[in-house]
Amino acid sequence: MRNRILWALAFCMFAAPPFATAELQFNGFASIVNGIDLEDDGNPVEGYNSDTVNNLQDSKVALQWTADLDKGMRFVGQIMAKGSGDDGYLLKYDWAYFDFNIGDSGKLKVGKVRTPLYKYSDYLDVGFAYHWITPPQIMYSGSFNNADGAGYQFNFETGALEQSVNIVIGRYQSNDIERVTPFDLRNFITLNWSATMGDHEFNAVYAQADVYFDSAGVTAAAAGAGAAGIPAADVIVAGDLGQFVGMGYKGTFGDMAVITEYKIVTVQDSIIAEEETGGYVGATYNMGDYTYHITYEFGSTKAQTYSQAGGAFQPTADSVGGEGDASAIIIGARKDIGVSSAFKAEITSQTNDQATLTSAGAKVERTALILKVALETMF
Repeated sequence: MRNRILWALAFCMFAAPPFATAELQFNGFASIVNGIDLEDDGNPVEGYNSDTVNNLQDSKVALQWTADLDKGMRFVGQIMAKGSGDDGYLLKYDWAYFDFNIGDSGKLKVGKVRTPLYKYSDYLDVGFAYHWITPPQIMYSGSFNNADGAGYQFNFETGALEQSVNIVIGRYQSNDIERVTPFDLRNFITLNWSATMGDHEFNAVYAQADVYFDSAGVTAAAAGAGAAGIPAADVIVAGDLGQFVGMGYKGTFGDMAVITEYKIVTVQDSIIAEEETGGYVGATYNMGDYTYHITYEFGSTKAQTYSQAGGAFQPTADSVGGEGDASAIIIGARKDIGVSSAFKAEITSQTNDQATLTSAGAKVERTALILKVALETMF
């Protein structure tokens, strides 16, 4: 597992041999994923159903490049075509930035940069880097992984502890490719700390932003809030403070490893869920070229509370906020093929018990049993 992570990090830092010239280097990766819902009871996993095998939802191919511009400055970019069950492959820039070496241990990035919210954020799209076909989706539910702004990373050692601090400041704006409804994070700040001590890895992150979000559900709720004596400003999402706290741990014990992450997300003074929590705990076992794994993930969403008019508005708030719980179990296996390719198979049993826009605030249980196979490579 550690060798695969080192490969992925080297790949993401563009340390592969030059493709064309000494100044310009190219790398790429691809994931071909096929999946089907064997149960299809409400289908909580977007893009998969029992009608046919879906080979688009998690498939992707990307090209990364770096140009050395002398004096410690580089330009780095990535373009990726990602599968969508509705629209085929969608092409977009994931990042494009200049980076500058600051001393021996620091690096400054300016442009469209990666936001380090999770343990696997640096190589989230490079499926070869981890054992799952896709990381646990309750934990990794954020719809974005980059921001327009600047980032600074500093590496240092304290005794046997190798540490890294990564700060990103900027703004994230969705577009029609990434999200149908407008989603805007202004004054976005992320502070990530990670450390390694022998076979133990730790990470923690704090992020906050002024959140702007609009959708048909939010607009309709704001229009009806006045009847319950609730100001529209307490419903709409326009500059409300959003906060993210996350932490994670990985320990390697011979051929076994234990991995866990946990997050808390809050958005104040709006109809977006008051608090969303989620996480997972999992284990892997390596046997030569094979890796076997099991993961349990869990999540909970608490809607905003509106007590006006005897709580008449609460069913609407529960529906828009998605009040309820979710859980899943992932079991799978991976077979390495050479040094840069892998075949994977996994099955996920997921249950969501949440209020929806069509359930008038009542919780609706939806289940899915997703079988996926994937071939993933780096080149």
